[in-house]
Amino acid sequence: MQIIDLTLEIDEYIQVFPHSPNVSILQWSNFDNHKYASEVLFSSTHVGTHVDAPYHFHKHGITVEKISLNRLIINENLKVLKIEKEDDEKIEVSDLRNHNIMKNDTILINTNWVLNRSLDKYFYKNPGLSEAAAKYLAEAEINLVGIDGPSIDPATDHDFNSHRIFSTNDIPIIENLINLDELLDKKFTFVALPLKLKDCSGSPIRALAIIA
Repeated sequence: MQIIDLTLEIDEYIQVFPHSPNVSILQWSNFDNHKYASEVLFSSTHVGTHVDAPYHFHKHGITVEKISLNRLIINENLKVLKIEKEDDEKIEVSDLRNHNIMKNDTILINTNWVLNRSLDKYFYKNPGLSEAAAKYLAEAEINLVGIDGPSIDPATDHDFNSHRIFSTNDIPIIENLINLDELLDKKFTFVALPLKLKDCSGSPIRALAIIA
């Protein structure tokens, strides 16, 4: 069995979505004074590799703890789409049509934008789905959509149209995946488990692929 980690490491230097709080990890106890170590974590629920629950952009959508685990642990109907894009480019319907997308598919989009994660432009120039492409996937009734960039929307879309479309159609979104290029043409089980945060719009996840 081979396990491929699809998750960004979280520390105080991780880039965060513009205007979101920076991550702080504070030492709370230590071995000298308390005989054990512990930390305090301050962070957005949408930091690093994370899932957006439908509630994120739809006030009547389900919150993160209510997403069925059957939608987050997947061993069939998985498609990794290689769709490389550059600064501010959109993923269009024409990029999706040849991938035989079906109802209940889990779609993971490999743009290679993750290679820019240490650069300032990572959050300011990222590609993402056009409004038409998001509607195409939603109308196909997919299970879940993930991307190896910071947002399912391109940085140029300040109205977050793709987020709104998926949220309204009860489709969870996963952002900031890594290592999707290692899964091309592979059969694997996809695991993406959030914290069980009551009434929250999202959560960091540990995402991984298990190749038997």
